[in-house]
Amino acid sequence: MRASSNIVASLAVIALLGSGCGREPHPGPPPPHGGPASGMNDVHGVWANSVFGSVDVKETANLCAGHVQLSQGNATVNDTCFTGDTNVVLCSDASSANAVQCAAANGKLALAGTGSDLINYARVR
Repeated sequence: MRASSNIVASLAVIALLGSGCGREPHPGPPPPHGGPASGMNDVHGVWANSVFGSVDVKETANLCAGHVQLSQGNATVNDTCFTGDTNVVLCSDASSANAVQCAAANGKLALAGTGSDLINYARVR
C-alpha cells in the first residue's frame, strides 16, 4: 500500500513540475528578419529574450574600446573615457596567448605585455 502511495505522490510532483508551475510558455524560435516578437526588448536591431525573467538591453553610445600595439612591452592610451582606477577594463592579447596587464587611471589606460603584441581593450564600466 505504501509503495503505491509513493508512486502516486511521485507522479503528482512530476505533473506539477512538467506544467511549469505558473511560468509563461517559452516563445519559441526568434522571429524572421523584420522585427522582434511581442514581449521582447529591441534596441537598434539587438533583441533579447529570457526564460529567467525580464531582459534589459542597453546601448552604449560612446564606446570606449579599441586596440593598441605595444612598444617594448608597454603602451598608454590617452582618452577621457577612462575616468579613474574604479573603471572596469578588459584587455586581451590579439597576437598570441600572452598575459596582459591593463590599469585605468584618470584620462589614460596603461598596458603591459609582451614585445610588440597587439592588445584589444574595452572599458566596461
